[in-house]
This record gives sequence, C-alpha cells and structure tokens, in this order.
Amino acid sequence: MNKINDFKIASSMKARNCFETNREIVDIHTICNLNEIAAIVLSHEDVSVKMMTQLIENGLNIPIFAVINRDEKINTAMLSALTGVFSLDGKDTYSYSNQLEAAAQGYESGLLPPFFKTLTQYLSKRNITFACPGHQGIDFFCKHPSGQKFVDFFGENIFLADVPHADPMLGDILSHEGAPGEAQKHAAKVFNADRTYFVLNGTSASNKVVANALLTPGDIVLFDRNNHKSCYHGALIQAGAIPVYLETTRNSFGLIGGIPAHCFEEDYLRQLLGKVSPEKANAPRPFRLAIIQLGTYDGTIYNAHNVVNKIGHLCDYILFDSAWVGYEQFIPIMKDCSPLLLELNENSPGIIVTQSVHKQQAGFSQTSQIHKKDNHLKEQSRYCNHKRFNHAFMLHASTSPFYPLFSALDVNAKIHSKGSGQKLWSDCIRIGIEARKILFSSCKLIKPFVQPFIENRPWQSYDTETIATDLRFFSFDPDEKWHTFEGYEKSQYCIDPCKLLLTTPGVDPANGKYSDFGIPAIFLASYLRENGIIPEKCDLNSIIFLLTPAISNAKVQHLVTQIIQFEKHIEQDSMLSEVLPTIYYNNYKRYRNYTIRQLCQEMHNLYSSYDIKELQRNMFRERHFPHVVLNPQDANIQLIRGNVDLIPIAKSKGKIAAEGALPYPPGILCIAPGEIWDGAVLDYFLALEELINILPSFAPEMQGVYINNDSNGRKRIYGYVLRN
Repeated sequence: MNKINDFKIASSMKARNCFETNREIVDIHTICNLNEIAAIVLSHEDVSVKMMTQLIENGLNIPIFAVINRDEKINTAMLSALTGVFSLDGKDTYSYSNQLEAAAQGYESGLLPPFFKTLTQYLSKRNITFACPGHQGIDFFCKHPSGQKFVDFFGENIFLADVPHADPMLGDILSHEGAPGEAQKHAAKVFNADRTYFVLNGTSASNKVVANALLTPGDIVLFDRNNHKSCYHGALIQAGAIPVYLETTRNSFGLIGGIPAHCFEEDYLRQLLGKVSPEKANAPRPFRLAIIQLGTYDGTIYNAHNVVNKIGHLCDYILFDSAWVGYEQFIPIMKDCSPLLLELNENSPGIIVTQSVHKQQAGFSQTSQIHKKDNHLKEQSRYCNHKRFNHAFMLHASTSPFYPLFSALDVNAKIHSKGSGQKLWSDCIRIGIEARKILFSSCKLIKPFVQPFIENRPWQSYDTETIATDLRFFSFDPDEKWHTFEGYEKSQYCIDPCKLLLTTPGVDPANGKYSDFGIPAIFLASYLRENGIIPEKCDLNSIIFLLTPAISNAKVQHLVTQIIQFEKHIEQDSMLSEVLPTIYYNNYKRYRNYTIRQLCQEMHNLYSSYDIKELQRNMFRERHFPHVVLNPQDANIQLIRGNVDLIPIAKSKGKIAAEGALPYPPGILCIAPGEIWDGAVLDYFLALEELINILPSFAPEMQGVYINNDSNGRKRIYGYVLRN
C-alpha cells in the first residue's frame, strides 16, 4: 500500500531555529501550494496583515505559530488567528517541537473525512482476505502480464481500496451504519440537508430512488419537460405516475432554457390537471411530486425561492434535479438559486435535491448524492420517513459497492466544508469572468453568452470583482432580445457563471432569424477536440465549457488561443484538411477539396431549410407536444411484451411511440413512450436523418431510435411503435 505522505512545515527563515522536525521544511515566501502544508511558523516580521489575510482566506485553517524575540509583541488583532507563540531564546525547542508536531498531526487527521479515514485505517492493517472481491487487492491481476499492466497503470491503492464488503469494520452502506452513516451526516451538514444519501451509480439512479420512494401508479407528478430521461424512467415508467407536463423554452442558438413564467400560475396548472385527472383538479395539494431541473444542461438556473413560493403549496414534495449544479449555495450571488437554503415550515413542500457530484464537483464518474430536507413534515401524512425512503434506495443500490466512489463523495463534502467551498468557487467564477473578457476583446465571431450591456456600458468594461458579486451581470431581462428566450419574468432565471457559454454566427438575436452565413458550433467543437481541448457540449450555434475549481488561468487562456486560431481559419477559408484533418480523411470522398467555410455554409443551409431552431422550440412548447395516447408505463409494457414493430421514422406518422427518443447529449426525451409520432418531433428527427446522410461525422448520438441502412445504402432512423 502506498502510504499517504506526511505534509510539510512552511516556515520563515528566521523562525527555523526554535523547533526541530522530521518533516520537510519549505520557505513560506516561496511555497505555491498550501495543500501540502501541515503547519506554518512565522517570524515576527511575517505576522503582517497581508500575510495573515492570505493564509486565513484560503479557508484551510492550517495551524499558524508565531516566533518572537524577548522584547517583541504580536499585534492583538493577530493573536486570535494564531495557534501559538514560540520564543527565539532557544530554551524550549523540545516543547515547541512537540507542540508543532501535535498541531500538524491534528490538522492532517482532521483533513480525512469519516469514511475515508476509516478506510485508510482499515487498509493499514493489511488483513488477509478470503472474501470477495476475488482479485484480493492486486494478487489475482498480477498472476498475468495483462493484469500486471492494469495494476501498473492505476496504481495499487485503487485495488486495495476495493475491500471485502463482508467485513463489518467499514460499516454498512445500505443501512447507513458506522462510517458510511457518519460520512453522509457530515455531507448533510455541509450541504444544509436534513439527510444525505450517497449514490454510486449516477444521478440517473438518484432520480429513480426519489421517484420510487414517493410515487405510485395514479399519483400526479408535475413534470418539467426538460427533465432528464432518468426522471421519465423513474417517475413514469417504473412508478406509473401520471404526468402533467410543463412546457420549456429553447432559444435561437440551441440553448436549453427554463419553464415560462405563466406555467407556475395556479389557475393554469389546475387547468392542465383538469385535462389529465379531472377528479383531482380542485384538490388542495394535488401533486404528490414536482420534478424540476434546477439548472439546465445549458446553464439556465432557476430562482428556487421563486419556484417554491409559486407552486410549493400545491405539492407534497419538490425534487430539484441539480445534476448540472450543486455548488450554488457556495456562491453568494446564487443564494436564491439554492433549494437547500430555503426557510421551510409545515405548509412548505418537502425538498429533495439530487446532485451529480462528478459533473462539476469533486467526484469520480457515477458519484451522486440525494439531499432530503423534509423534517418540517414529520407530523404529516405526506412525510416519507427514512426507512421508507431507504427501501427505495436499496432497490437501486448494489450490495457490492466500490469504496473509492463512496470515498470520493465523502472527500467532496470535506472539500466544501468550513468556508473552503466558498473560496474555491469564488476563484472559479473570477477566472470565468476573465475568460469572457478576453474573448470579448480577442474574438469577432465567437461571443460569450451574457448581456452585452449593463446600464449602457459593455459587460466586459466592469471590473471583475463587481461582476463576481452582482447577479445582474448573469441575469436574463425578459425585455432584452440578446438571449432570444421567450416567456421569462424578471428574477426568474440567471446564467450559471460556472458554465462558459459561447455563441457562433448564424442567427440574428434582434429578430431570431437565420443570417446568410453561419458557423454551426459543431465545427468549433470538432476543431477544439482535434487540438486536444474537450468541450462539454454543443448544439446548433452554441457551445458549452464547464468551469470548476480545477480550472486555471493558463487552461482558460489556452482555450481562448485555440478559439482565436479557429476564427483565423474561418476568415482565411482554410482547407478542411488543415482545420479538421481527422474528419476530412475519414470521409475523404465526401469532403475532398472542401474549405471550412464551404462546409459551414452547407450545414447552416440545412439548419435554415428545416428551420431547425424553431423545430427545437416547438418540440417543447405545449401547443406542439406530441399527443398522449397511453401512460408511459403502459407503453413500456407493450414494448417488453413484443407488441411492437420497428419501422422507419419516416413512416411513423400517427403511430404510438413504444420508446422515448432523444439526441444525446442532452439526454432529454423529445417524445415519451405512449405519445404519437407527428408534428415538430417527427420533423426534427427527419432533419437529423438528413444530417446523418448529407454530413457524415457531424450527427449527434441518438437513443431510443436506431440507424439502419436501407436497400439504397441511405441511413434511416427506425423506432419501435405499438402494433395495431
């Protein structure tokens, strides 16, 4: 086992004679990374306001000692920030050394959160195991050269940490006893929840846990049409609840927006409910659960206080699917976006928040967590207690958990505790602001998606600190045209400052119409991937980059440099073989002698001919929703029984979809099981079929439909529809 290394002591040069240590000592004035420091020793001269402010503001709470001569005194204001004071007279070196080491050990021990600490202690025992997993650390793998390569690549600790689940020393993840329970209690405290559950198979599973805990067949669920497919699976297919769908917005650049303001009006909701379940239309609290995307994939974030104030009295519970956020409560200007900072009473709904920790927090892929905030409902019949909720949790949890995943969730909570989360996300926001400023000053075609002017001054003309502390700079004004979203009201939504959203030419925001020439964002995304930069997502004329505390100014400036180079290729109309060589040579016959502008124009013309931005909009507008014939659960049953036919989508008009279909990303169903193929959704998939055939290598991944070649070699999209 590779031991966790002891941290170092950072010291002023003048202070080194008053203590002894076996730890490495580094100069406080040259240290760049305080994350490997266990204690700090400062000379009297270094106990300055500037130095102490720098050390305290990092939020790490490292022990700090001061060293003084006989006649020197520490400023009274500084004493409260110190762990202790040493003398330079040389008489108590042994005592000072013990104090320093005790403080360093205490600090290091406190860095390990409950489960991770227990796991490291367990591994230090080096037990001999005759229990699963069968690889028994690295031993099985190392019996074969392929396994040895595997171990060499990942390092032995990841294998050793995959320990026997039969050993009670590590507690029980399913019953939340022992160290796992302590870890989740700590996370609940950090995130302001009443109870937190760590989930090891993604927020897809978290959403299903919540739905299966709260919903039964016939229950009414208020359902954001932007919801991830996992919400459809859990609430509608597995639980059999009846959805009341809420329409959502798309803008002209292909960005996913929120629910229009009118959808949160009680009269409107009861009108929708009357069409689905007339007998419940006048019930005082008709919705067992509302499922709302707190933040869309494309960085539109709800004012959670606004949502709860408007619909909370109609719902037993509200699930805020926060897969694409989760850090909002650590950012002061986003306080109102956080459901977990709400003040709740007996008339409020229960609040549940699911978070994909792996997306923008510090977690391995598949790490997720559920935050439950409903203690205010304990005396009411609508309350779902822990035992019942955990029953649903166990339906979806493995009995063989991978402890490194669980440890990552534990450590993520620790990283965000005691002010560290606020500091980390504050730095992230400021780097993102600087990135936008550089793009504004350096690029002509690619533009940051923010309000161009604030009080008649360019967005980028304000200083970074002002922007970082004023939500106006990330707000949507419903009267402004730049964002092209429809139906918003003031203070309803804001742009996530931790998602760098850029737009490409092709749409005039003043009127929402296509321009003569455009650059679909897929070409910028492909260029960046060709040059070693991976964006999160692109669609139509927008592209998204996730900003997390992992970013640096250097990374961001490298990104901007590559975007500038892409613009040069557009301006010079470079050969496609130079701009996108991999795609070019994989499709040599199709793109031979093409230039980048020529290819951009072809895709732009395709978008324009289908008016694909309007098709996207219409798919999620209520008046264009596919007609519902069957509950999704009933349609899924017919699929399982085989009472379906696989037919070309081009021939599916009027047929009932047996599967939900979507382009991925973003994982949002365009049509749900039990709905009729027709109208905007059918036209949209036919446009995608045309794109697949005309412009190979640029089509999105699709789920719920299947691509097959017809007798002429043309690619066709097929889908399962109900027979008869």
